[in-house]
Amino acid sequence: MRRPRMQVVIPAHRAAADIGACIAGLLRAGFAPGDVVVVDDASSDGTAEIAKRAGVAVIRNGANMGAAASRNAGAAAGTSDVIVFVDADVVVAPDTRAVIERVLENPGVAAVFGAYDTAPMVTKTVSRFRNLLHRHTHVSHAGDVTSFWTGLGAVRRADFESVGGFDSSQRMMEDVKFGMALARAGRRIVLCPDLQGTHRKGWSLAGMIRTDLLHRAIPWARLLRSEGAAMPRALATDLGARISVLSVLAMLVSVLAAFWAPLAALAGLGICGAVLIAANWAFLRGLAGIGGLRLTLAAIPLLAVHYFCGGLGYAWVLVTPRR
Repeated sequence: MRRPRMQVVIPAHRAAADIGACIAGLLRAGFAPGDVVVVDDASSDGTAEIAKRAGVAVIRNGANMGAAASRNAGAAAGTSDVIVFVDADVVVAPDTRAVIERVLENPGVAAVFGAYDTAPMVTKTVSRFRNLLHRHTHVSHAGDVTSFWTGLGAVRRADFESVGGFDSSQRMMEDVKFGMALARAGRRIVLCPDLQGTHRKGWSLAGMIRTDLLHRAIPWARLLRSEGAAMPRALATDLGARISVLSVLAMLVSVLAAFWAPLAALAGLGICGAVLIAANWAFLRGLAGIGGLRLTLAAIPLLAVHYFCGGLGYAWVLVTPRR
């Protein structure tokens, strides 16, 4: 059987610190420089120059167009059988090409995406927590899904073009919307945890809150509302996540109630904390095996912050007018 021709598309905006490592990882995984296209989205640093020195093709946007438009431009520049999308701050595993080929051997599979590995580059507590939580969300939903992820994902060109690629008007969650369009068209999408990459991004607590609320919860809730998607079918909105949101909101009520009934509030806070831990037990247990007790204990309040942002974002969309 002929091996499918693959083209890698990397949208990059001010990615000089990461693009070299990203390209090097792809070359180690068996992609030739001619298979890789970097779409420089009007960067003001040396992103394009670093990519050119690595021998890969570079497309430069005259103005900042966003990741969706950049991915579409990169895809349009090739004629491969399969388009592989990789974020500029991800270093793919050496077996990446082999895993994609293995999954796409099944002609019924239109697209596949993977997950971060267990060793994010930045080892500070918030960064490890946030990257490993993202990984857990993907790994725990392995199999057929109705979403897509461009951090490390591949799609057959014919299927990509059949739904019109990414919605370039979407500045966030464009990959999720693309996955929904594929699924609605009857195409099969597989989440394969064997397809892995190392995330080089560092997270601060303020950055995590901003991203979880403004870049994920609010746009995701708007997308789910506009697309008419059922909440349980989204990766980050399963039953455990919704129980976690409710437990965190109940924690806040308990804290406020402490002014009138401190003992009852303390009991309520303990119960809600236990519910949060139970709902996230699989993640916390896995985290203990990777980062030990210290990281696991730190993860509990960070989970509360994460789910509070999720609940606040979803509530905001519920009470605001439709666009």
